[in-house]
Amino acid sequence: MEQNKLLPAEPLIPQRLRMKLIEWVKNPTQSGLQAETTVTEAWPLNTDGWVSSLICIELVAQAISALSTWRRGEGAKPRVGLLVGIKEADLPYSRIPVLTRLTVQIAELYHVGDYAVFQGTVSSELAFYCKTIIQVMEPEEETLSNLMTSQRITSWEKERGNGGL
Repeated sequence: MEQNKLLPAEPLIPQRLRMKLIEWVKNPTQSGLQAETTVTEAWPLNTDGWVSSLICIELVAQAISALSTWRRGEGAKPRVGLLVGIKEADLPYSRIPVLTRLTVQIAELYHVGDYAVFQGTVSSELAFYCKTIIQVMEPEEETLSNLMTSQRITSWEKERGNGGL
């Protein structure tokens, strides 16, 4: 891939409509990538022209999703993943102004099977908004399907008063 070439993020992430936050992916490698986006009024957590900096966790998660799809190769479809933990998060500002151009940088620290730990940063030309270490899991589709089916059965049984037994 040509250095610094921007790839559209949409084919690489499952999020759509107002939850599709990252716009571009740049410099993907097996261990990380850079993503770019501009904060808009349509984003979740927007109040009076400012977005809560908590959105940075989602930006990092979407960049991880984009990397996962890119790693599987051309024609791969985005898969559902799970953010299973935030090990660390430094959010020096509580909010980010709408129209701020953001850069998201992620690097994989390690992975075991379908579990991985990533470090991510979110910044603009003028400010550093987030540094986080998050744990993610991307189960195989069959595992996720079985988990969802099991959860539906357990919920249904609880509603009927069987307590899941």
